Amino acid sequence: MDDNIIISDKSYCWLELMQIYDKISDCIYIFNKIYAAQILLMFNSWLLSTMLAICRSISPILKNVDSVQTNLYYYFLLNLRPLIVTKMSEYLTQEWQNTLMILNHILMYGDLNRECYSQIENFIKLVESKKLQLSAVLCPVTIAVLAAFAARVITYSILLIQQIYIHH
Repeated sequence: MDDNIIISDKSYCWLELMQIYDKISDCIYIFNKIYAAQILLMFNSWLLSTMLAICRSISPILKNVDSVQTNLYYYFLLNLRPLIVTKMSEYLTQEWQNTLMILNHILMYGDLNRECYSQIENFIKLVESKKLQLSAVLCPVTIAVLAAFAARVITYSILLIQQIYIHH
């Protein structure tokens, strides 16, 4: 953050900014209510499609080049969706953190009157209570969640490959 920023309490209407932030967080809350289960299902379908693609590519019966290419096409298509959703969620989380950092910076270093100081304190409480992040029912969608699903994909794939070679 640039310490040369000059902040005057006359240039912003903090109540309007709080209302805008509240509306944005309400939109994300509604999005999460509607699509959180679908996001979780999307991550699970990614896991299953990865295991299917790996098993079909190493299966001696299904070594047909056309089926492997079709599987890879659908696999990359299914991989793209979790990456886009995770990137969007990371972007929202980053913006939430930046908003909180800017407000705390203004609160600490701004030359504010008592009324503006209390408005910014209320704004900080609002931002802390209403995080901007996408949800997958059980947890927020983050890079760590994506990495955990990728680790599951690798683990289950290794187990399936071992099972295939043990029984053949």
